[in-house]
Amino acid sequence: MPEVDWSLWFTEYDAAVAAAKEAHKPILLQFHRDKCAGCKKLYALTYPDAGVATELHDWFVPLRLDILQNREIRARLAAVWTPSFYVLDRSGKLHFHLDGYLGPEDFRVILRLAKAAVDTARGRYEAVMALMEDGLSRFPDNPRAAAMLFRKGMAWYLSTWERDAFRDPMLDIIERYPASPEARMWPWLDDPAAELGA
Repeated sequence: MPEVDWSLWFTEYDAAVAAAKEAHKPILLQFHRDKCAGCKKLYALTYPDAGVATELHDWFVPLRLDILQNREIRARLAAVWTPSFYVLDRSGKLHFHLDGYLGPEDFRVILRLAKAAVDTARGRYEAVMALMEDGLSRFPDNPRAAAMLFRKGMAWYLSTWERDAFRDPMLDIIERYPASPEARMWPWLDDPAAELGA
């Protein structure tokens, strides 16, 4: 497996923000520290993965900061764990956060969910739906597949304001991923079991 090319990563917040503004991309900030077992595993197994490397650098400006040395940014984001991931837009506004090690597949799913969070806020609903569909086709059995389907339904609803645009994906979640947290997020008073033939 190839090594991580750290020359492609920013190590200063202001430089990453400037690059993000120029590239019109969000920032993926990863906090690390010495002796962080999850960080070491991330660098050995996840970042060298070809799919991870391509999507990370195509969709984000990557920034890696030491959680102990970058106290101001750590305090602003209430960061306490390593590795931890924060997705910020070009103005530095937080759109997504997750703590802990992720293997290649899980990281690729999280990249999609993080990018979708930024794109949803920007009104790029078609792009969100396409990205979530791509994720669902690649990783249909991932534990976060229901989250991708939920985000796709959210974007579809926001683009049309049609009730079924969200209801249909919610029914699909309940049927395909009944043990997921998203399956418990049915927002209507009626029982979905009637529509599912249960």
